[in-house]
Amino acid sequence: MKSLGVTRHQFLFDRAIPYTSHNSGACIAVESKNGIRAVDFAFDFVACVSAPGSDPGVCMAFSDDVTKEVFDFGQAAQKKILPIEKSFKLANGSGIKLRGLGGNCLGVIGALASVGLRSEGNDGRFIDMPGLRELPRRVNAQTYNEIGIEIQYKTNCHQPDHTDVYDTLGWVRPRLINGKPVLIVVWSEKENAWIPIDRKKSKPSQHSTKSSV
Repeated sequence: MKSLGVTRHQFLFDRAIPYTSHNSGACIAVESKNGIRAVDFAFDFVACVSAPGSDPGVCMAFSDDVTKEVFDFGQAAQKKILPIEKSFKLANGSGIKLRGLGGNCLGVIGALASVGLRSEGNDGRFIDMPGLRELPRRVNAQTYNEIGIEIQYKTNCHQPDHTDVYDTLGWVRPRLINGKPVLIVVWSEKENAWIPIDRKKSKPSQHSTKSSV
């Protein structure tokens, strides 16, 4: 089984939605010779590691089973509150595995929505992929290329050169663009290097101990 990376997808912030911190969902895409059965352990794993009081949910699907309706559901979850019943109805109609693993099972909404958004290939950021968290502070373009990250330049006065240095600033989260991990960088005179335009942000204040993802 080969991991194609884990992406994070942001959903609606609303006090009517119980969540642990971000109201976001994570989706891992994998290539597996044994199909979806090879990753059934994910149900038990998520149930074991979920935070106390959370409402975890897991969704598993073949890429061909993720219809436009599932993608539309993902987009809708970013704009409004959705009923849990719609999640199960949509999953059942698409042949997708969807399971609540604790609490009131509201996590299935974010789980299904994350799969829908990941499948379309233009939402979210990679929070993990092979080699991502092992990157040193300063690298070159080849380093990014070797782990499958495409560089997109937001140019100012500096034009890219093969001798340029790239400063990760200790936090690299490529965007999912056209199905690929893409790191958008801008030149920094202070660092004398290309740096990511996306920076680590502080968590929003918590208002509940529940989780919908």
